[in-house]
Amino acid sequence: MNSRSPKVSTGRPDLTEAAQVISGGLGVGTQEGFSVIEDLADAMGAAVGATRAVTDQHWAPHDLQVGQTGKTVAPALYLAAGVSGAIQHRAGMQSSKTIVVVNKDPKAPIFKIADYGVVGDLHKVLPALTDEVKRRKA
Repeated sequence: MNSRSPKVSTGRPDLTEAAQVISGGLGVGTQEGFSVIEDLADAMGAAVGATRAVTDQHWAPHDLQVGQTGKTVAPALYLAAGVSGAIQHRAGMQSSKTIVVVNKDPKAPIFKIADYGVVGDLHKVLPALTDEVKRRKA
């Protein structure tokens, strides 16, 4: 008897093959807060990624974990929101071509490897970015 259930498709690209990855960390605050990551990814046609802390909290499935104990990605664009930049996470994404960071802590270690950084509340920045992406696609 097979107890495995079929994987449900989200319509998003596969994390390890995506040209763009939008990834969230504990800074999203809650499972509901993680939806800003998913909304931006959907607007951009990007894959969703997460830190180990997020998957440990069950805010996102383990198969979305980027890092040393997760998946290694190297997209053209990696946007990390609410991600502190622990070495284990950086190991899984530091080969990305362009790294954009949104974090309210200007001293977060992730800024050291970022090409572009926004110091701000991801719950304000990401919805504004999502709206702008949708507006430009319309």
